[in-house]
Amino acid sequence: VSSHSDYSEMPALERVGARGDEESGSRRESGDPPKKSGWSIAKMSVLILLLVQNTVYTLLRRYSQANLAEAYNPQEVLLVGEFLKLVFSGCVVARDRAKEEAGSVRSRFAYLTVNSGKMFGLAMIYGAMNVLGFVAIRRVDAAVFTVCAQLKILTTASFSVALLGKRVSSLQWRSLVQLVLGCILVTVPQLSPDTKTRDASFLVGLAAVLTEVCLSGFASIYFEKVIKASDEKATIWERNYQLAMHSILLYLTSTYVERLIYGDAAADPTPYRPFHDFSNVAWMLAFLSAFGGLLVALTVKVADSVVKTLAVSVAVVTSTLASHYLLGGLLTLGMSIGALTVALSVANYSFDPTPR
Repeated sequence: VSSHSDYSEMPALERVGARGDEESGSRRESGDPPKKSGWSIAKMSVLILLLVQNTVYTLLRRYSQANLAEAYNPQEVLLVGEFLKLVFSGCVVARDRAKEEAGSVRSRFAYLTVNSGKMFGLAMIYGAMNVLGFVAIRRVDAAVFTVCAQLKILTTASFSVALLGKRVSSLQWRSLVQLVLGCILVTVPQLSPDTKTRDASFLVGLAAVLTEVCLSGFASIYFEKVIKASDEKATIWERNYQLAMHSILLYLTSTYVERLIYGDAAADPTPYRPFHDFSNVAWMLAFLSAFGGLLVALTVKVADSVVKTLAVSVAVVTSTLASHYLLGGLLTLGMSIGALTVALSVANYSFDPTPR
C-alpha cells in the first residue's frame, strides 16, 4: 500500500516466521478481539476499498505530477493528509476513552504525547518514503511504480532474516525470485537507447523506488524491534495518532528548511504562502493519503493480511492496465506477463502453507 505514513508496511513481517503468534500478539497489544474466519461483508468492503485506494492514489499522483506537471509542494499534500489522520485518530481515541472513567481522555492524550518518542523514528522513515514516492512517480509510470514497490516484500524478508533471525521457507524464496524477475520484465521495456535523456530521468525515478522499498523493509524491522518489543500497550488508533503527530512536525520542519535552502528573496520577493499552488487534484491526493492510512488501521481491526494481500495483488494488475489505457503508459506483452508474475508471487509468498 502506497501511503506509507501508517502501518501499511507492518503486515509484511507477519508473513515471516511465526505468523499466527505475531498476529495474536498484535491483537492482544491493541485490545482487539480475534477476527472471525471466512468472508464477511466487512471484509469484502475493506478489500474493495483497499483496491480502489491503492489504484486511484497511484494513478492520480502520476497524472498530477507527470501529465499535469503541477507545481504544488508534495510535502504540503502529505502534511494535510497527516493532519486529517491526526484528527480522525484523535476522535476515535477520545470516543474509546470516554467510555471509561471520568478524566481519562485528557490524561490519555497527555500520556500518548509524552511517550511517543519511539514513533519519531518510524515517522522519519515513512516521511522519507512518502517524499521519495512523489520523486519516483513523476519519473516512472504507474505500472512500473506499483510493480517495483512490491519489492518491499524482498527487503522485509532479507532484513528479518539478517537482523531478526526469522526463517523464510523455500517456497517463499522462490516467490521472491519470481518477484524480482517480474519487476525486471516490467522495467526493461522502459529503457530505450534512443531516448537517453528520458532514460536518465527514469533511472532517477527507479532509484527512488528502490530506496523507498529498502526503507520499507527497515521500517518493518524497526517496528518489530523497537515498538512491538516495548512494554507499552496502545491501540492501532493511538499509534496512528502518535505517528501523525510526529509526521506533522517533520513535514512542517522540512517545508520550512526547504524554503530557506531553495528560496531566493531577491528573485522572488513574494512572501511564502502555504498551499498557494494547490489544485483540486492536490486536495484529492491529501484526502486519499489520509484515507489510505486510516484504511490500513481498519484492516487490522476487521480483516486480516489475506485481504490486504489480495488487494495488493489485484492492484498490481489494475494499475498496469489503467496506466496504459488512461494515462498513455507503455504496455507490452512482456510487461503484462511481468505484472501478472509479480501479483502471483505476492500471493504465493503470503499464502505459503509451510508449517512454522
